[in-house]
Amino acid sequence: MNAERCMCGVTDCPRCYPNQPAEPTARHYELALEHVVECVIDHGRYPAKGRSEFDLYDWLYEHRDASYFLEMYISALSNTRSFSFENRVEHELATVKELLQTHFKDSDIVAELAVEYAGEE
Repeated sequence: MNAERCMCGVTDCPRCYPNQPAEPTARHYELALEHVVECVIDHGRYPAKGRSEFDLYDWLYEHRDASYFLEMYISALSNTRSFSFENRVEHELATVKELLQTHFKDSDIVAELAVEYAGEE
């Protein structure tokens, strides 16, 4: 026996509209945010391939004080002990990740990726 539509007319009814995309959950958004930030950190852009929707260089140029870059550059040139430079890099990396998470938290990029993740399940 074939299941017939219930004819309720509600657009999110799974019987009336069986091919509706799944709604993303908070976990989908969390995973999408994590993926976008990691991609930007690893590749300097998002997405890693294809047309760039976000460029880390341009964003940092607009949102970070240039003195941070000069401090890192001078430290890289003059530092004979790599341990202290590594600490600086780790600290700056953590700061940039935090800033990117805040920037992307409610973005369309993350929302679109979360919908993709929900659809894959």
